[in-house]
Amino acid sequence: FMVAEHKAGVHVQLVRNPFYWKRDDKGAQLPYLDSVHIRIQNNRELEALAFRRGEIDLVNRVDPVLYDELAREMPERVRDLGASLDAEFLWFNQARSAPIAEHRREWFRSTAFRRAISLAINREDICRIAYRGHAQPAAGPFPPANRLWYNTSLQPSPFDPKKALALLQNAGFRMAGGRLRDARGNPAAFSVMTNAGNKVRERVAAMMQRDLGGIGIHVNIVTLDFPSLLERISRTNDYEACLLGLVNVDPDPNNQMNIWLSSSSNHPWNPRQKSPETAWEAEIDRHMEAQAATPDHRKRKALFDRVQQIVADEAPIIYLVHPNALAAVAARVGNLQGSVLRPQLLSNIDRMYVDSSPATRASR
Repeated sequence: FMVAEHKAGVHVQLVRNPFYWKRDDKGAQLPYLDSVHIRIQNNRELEALAFRRGEIDLVNRVDPVLYDELAREMPERVRDLGASLDAEFLWFNQARSAPIAEHRREWFRSTAFRRAISLAINREDICRIAYRGHAQPAAGPFPPANRLWYNTSLQPSPFDPKKALALLQNAGFRMAGGRLRDARGNPAAFSVMTNAGNKVRERVAAMMQRDLGGIGIHVNIVTLDFPSLLERISRTNDYEACLLGLVNVDPDPNNQMNIWLSSSSNHPWNPRQKSPETAWEAEIDRHMEAQAATPDHRKRKALFDRVQQIVADEAPIIYLVHPNALAAVAARVGNLQGSVLRPQLLSNIDRMYVDSSPATRASR
């Protein structure tokens, strides 16, 4: 397809490319569709209403609550394609330049603290309640569905608040009156920000707040519009912890170089380091650069397995869940295949068609 019109924040209009080289088994030139109208809609309720009215044919990303509603109303029009390549995670701001209290920065830079937080979060509950069963607990950046790159020796962190509390106590924290305090007597508390309007993340944040409250840690939830959230992450560095997700459009780890390299501006927990501040970050740098420089998949896999193991051990990013790829499709759309890769429903768009006639659709 070719771009015919682009209206920022409103829509993209694509038209058939008459010079596309591919043909179907009968020799007909692809694509079948003459045009594709991509509507940009940030309001999920309005998007669902438009789908119910038949105004749109495909919804590539469906909220789990909406998915269950549509599954009851029109079960033949929803698709749960299984665990996506996406990940939802939490990280703490470890940057020395961040405008946060020094005692909290010390917590965030402590592996024991981060691992304790990971152990105190009930991932099974998040999958069951926040995602209505349409998610899987995460052990690292890639789910088992990414068979080429998933480190099979890793397992999701278990829900173990007793072990979490033991780790914190070994790190100098003490429980007093139901409230956890560090060695200096500072109450264990921090703020976690996430994007406003994302109901699933807001539910996840509330569940984390409940879980961490169980070991005496108070969590404040801060919801910001997405531009403001990005401003804090990428420019002002004015936050303590962030709950966010990563949309993986490529199963290859090279797609995440800007996350793992310590010098990168997108290195979440401590960006733009002149040189790695920790030995384990230096090791991640070496392995990511080495795997990117060799064509041998087995060597690349071994190097990235080690990166995933370091991330699991050090917990700079606390991976929570891999959401399922949930989508909705109108009855008149034919030849739909679907994929866990984004965008899920457009993996074979050159062979998709629309037809308002059930009889014709069945014959094709």
